[in-house]
Amino acid sequence: MARATIKSIAKKTGYSVGTVSNALRDAPSVKQETRDEIHKVATALGYRVNLDGLKLRTNKSYRIAVLVSVSEDAAEEWEGVEFTRILAGISKAVQGSRYQLSVFSTSDDDTELKTLRSIVQEGLADGVIFSGTRVNDPRIAYLQAEAFPFVTYGMSSSDLPHAYVDLDSETAAYEATARLIGLGHRRIALINPPDDLVYALQRRRGYADALSKGALGFDPTLIATGPTTAETGQTAFAALMQLPKPPSAIICANEAMTLGALSAAAKQGVRVGQDVVVISNDDLKLSRYFVPPPSTYYLPIGETSRLLGEFMLQALAGADPSKIQKKIRAQLIERQPDTPPPEPAI
Repeated sequence: MARATIKSIAKKTGYSVGTVSNALRDAPSVKQETRDEIHKVATALGYRVNLDGLKLRTNKSYRIAVLVSVSEDAAEEWEGVEFTRILAGISKAVQGSRYQLSVFSTSDDDTELKTLRSIVQEGLADGVIFSGTRVNDPRIAYLQAEAFPFVTYGMSSSDLPHAYVDLDSETAAYEATARLIGLGHRRIALINPPDDLVYALQRRRGYADALSKGALGFDPTLIATGPTTAETGQTAFAALMQLPKPPSAIICANEAMTLGALSAAAKQGVRVGQDVVVISNDDLKLSRYFVPPPSTYYLPIGETSRLLGEFMLQALAGADPSKIQKKIRAQLIERQPDTPPPEPAI
């Protein structure tokens, strides 16, 4: 078979040689639909671009940076499992494009900002994806000031629009709390991430709004915060059960926290599902194997991670950041009746 060329692709698609050439180098002057069509035909014909030459002509790296927050504490290994799934979804989304992923590990705020500066100033990538958005996030402010394409896994407090994919955390927390109130619970606790994270504040707000609508007072002693780990869930559950009036239901921010809470319950002889109800938020569906398996508000990690990659490609093509934003609503998976206990747990 003859080697595929720009001319053969033009003949196959019916577009001009100039349009095909521009599409193959992802020029924004060519509509996204046209680019997609031409790339599809080019792939089918076995066309291979000289990427080194293209990099020189376009002054682009054709790499997408993905920041990974790596804790120095071995107890954080759960986050590594979750990130593997996210990275797989992003990789799938960029397959067929010219872009490859480069993973950059960071351990703290200073390292993250330093890494971002290197990526931008040294041309290590053309765009970046990261998660864990914070209030007044300096990473977002820096990238916006540099007009550098990026997508976040999480909304932010920035006044300027940017591309993001996120769980509708406020609605998830509101619905979980309102559901428990409707089932008769009056002492509902929340095990939440640290307050500097945007989604933690959103969860707190949804939780508080549901309590207010249910004519229940807000009790700050019923909120525990910490890293999204099993250790946090274990410690928080133990402390909540020692309150003079312990909760009859506990909402955990993720599966790791839920696992820790169930572990603490087993140690204390507290019967989950009878003495106290534990609700999880998750995206890996591992909680279906917990004992007992809790009801969960499920976020499809496959969809969120795929969208991160798709939005990154659109941002690199010059899309308006306000047009590439998505909040995904969690789906309730009921595994327990979640009714209130007849007597306080302790």
